[in-house]
Amino acid sequence: MQKRNIRLIISSATICITAFAFSMSAEASDKAKITSTTTTNAITTLSNQESQAVSEAAGRVLFHTEHAQIAIADKKKEEAMKQIEQGVKLIKIIKNAVPKYKVSTQISSSGMIYTASDIVAQRYVVVTSSSFIEDVVTPVIQGKKSKTLHHKIVQAPEEDFSVSRRMTITLDTLLAGRMLNIAEAKLKAGKLVQAAKALREIQSHGVILNSVEVPLPLASAVDNLYLAQAEIAKKHYKNANVTLKEAANDLKAYEKITGDAHRKDINIITKKINKLTSSLDHQEDKNKIEALMKNSKSDIASWWSSVNSWVQKK
Repeated sequence: MQKRNIRLIISSATICITAFAFSMSAEASDKAKITSTTTTNAITTLSNQESQAVSEAAGRVLFHTEHAQIAIADKKKEEAMKQIEQGVKLIKIIKNAVPKYKVSTQISSSGMIYTASDIVAQRYVVVTSSSFIEDVVTPVIQGKKSKTLHHKIVQAPEEDFSVSRRMTITLDTLLAGRMLNIAEAKLKAGKLVQAAKALREIQSHGVILNSVEVPLPLASAVDNLYLAQAEIAKKHYKNANVTLKEAANDLKAYEKITGDAHRKDINIITKKINKLTSSLDHQEDKNKIEALMKNSKSDIASWWSSVNSWVQKK
């Protein structure tokens, strides 16, 4: 009987010790074995005008990429090299201009701490190029669609162009820079096929398309501000005047939908549009009308860039 009691005492003690050990283990597991924190701070930023210039440069990279491919197809090695060199130069300009960020990281575990701080440049740039988007972006979109749908795209270029303005079109500048350098090296070595392959890589993997749902008044405002620029380039000043008025109306209609989100910017832009169109309405001298329109080209491009950025942030 005494032995049985001893066994029970030992058994109970074992259970208690096991329970205590389990409790300790549970408490220990509640504490994280490793922690990490990362903070990102902007070192440099860009104004709207500077962002537009960077986007224009990205569009030109695609322009030179496309023309280098055409030159290679025509066996025009020197022309292809000129186009590639221009693309390389633009990538350097973009990398020098894009916003820079300081990324700080701390990781700790068991009393050991790892810290690192890196300066990172913006890699992806939204493409905006009113001058070259039809010739450059449309083939890219068609190429991507053909890979997705596995059949030939039969839409008119105008249809694809209108679709492209319902997307964010982004260039991976890191990939583009690498592929342009590879294309340049291959071309110098006389390897035209490999050079062309590197250039195609920019279009197939360096261009990122994202669909954006856009409220109709905003989409119309973007279209009309773009169209006004095209009409001025063709010296259709009366049409441009009417189109600008429609753009102002579109923006006011969009203001009713969006509320306070862009009210301040909308008021500034519409006031400037109204001032310009009023001056045009009261001007009969063709030379002065032409001068007004030419002087307003950069303003209209800036308005378009600002409004188009709202599409990209949707």
